[in-house]
Amino acid sequence: MRFEDLAARLISVEAKLANLTGTTVNTDNATSVEELDARLTLVEVQVDQLIAVKTQEHVDAIIAAVAVAVESIQAAVAEVVALSPSVDHAEAADVVADVVQAQLEAAPVANEEVADIVSAAVQAVVAAEPEVVMDPVAITAAIMEAVADMPVPAPEFAAEVAAAVAEIIADATGVVEVAPEVHAEIAQAVATPADPVLDAFEARLNAAEAKVDTLLGK
Repeated sequence: MRFEDLAARLISVEAKLANLTGTTVNTDNATSVEELDARLTLVEVQVDQLIAVKTQEHVDAIIAAVAVAVESIQAAVAEVVALSPSVDHAEAADVVADVVQAQLEAAPVANEEVADIVSAAVQAVVAAEPEVVMDPVAITAAIMEAVADMPVPAPEFAAEVAAAVAEIIADATGVVEVAPEVHAEIAQAVATPADPVLDAFEARLNAAEAKVDTLLGK
């Protein structure tokens, strides 16, 4: 009986996902534990992907946002925290909220290169597990890794990127100013060339995505 109940609930969740993604759904109940496991695993992957996309949309909007009312800031912060793995860990959720709120209160980032790297740094905090968020060394490393994975900005924007990343690390680790050695690590991460193969792939993907969005009327 329990197996049948779980199989029926799985179909309901699959139907909701299909509605979100515009795909079709298998309306047949799973007939074995193995099938139930395989289909549930696929659901979990899709949910994680949807959450990642939703979170990135929120973060990108925050990075580019102009000054907003206090009530709007609180609502925007709550929306992002709700998508974070830290949502159920009060202290870690507070750290994520501090990082997101600081970005909302900061001046909007106009340059796309800078905005992309700042967004990646914020996303690293939002997407981190609570135990990482609560560990200053671990969250700093996660932010550095996210920044190093991004394409190197134009030289004239390097200082702006480094300063923005330093502020994010300070907010995430609860310090007023990061140490000089951290500043040096940030500068190195900003200047580290990303994988050129992935850079080329990202450029192609950006172009294709823009064309798809145009076809969809976005």
